[in-house]
Amino acid sequence: MNYTEWKQEYLECLIQLIKQHEYSKKYSNDSINELVIELLERGGFDEYFGHWEVTPPEQAVQESFLLWLTDYFEEENND
Repeated sequence: MNYTEWKQEYLECLIQLIKQHEYSKKYSNDSINELVIELLERGGFDEYFGHWEVTPPEQAVQESFLLWLTDYFEEENND
């Protein structure tokens, strides 16, 4: 699998996962699309970094999803 295929699978899976969560109601489709790109970058899944080559898209999606929940909602719930 090349990076383009890997990235496409990652983006599609993460969008689906986020849309299934109750918190996604706070986001428009455009916001979700921007969010998954941000999470891709924050996870270090860059074409030239190489982390993506040893991390299946499904695993990367789970990592990014947990990052999203922790960073965006954990602090809100603790306030």
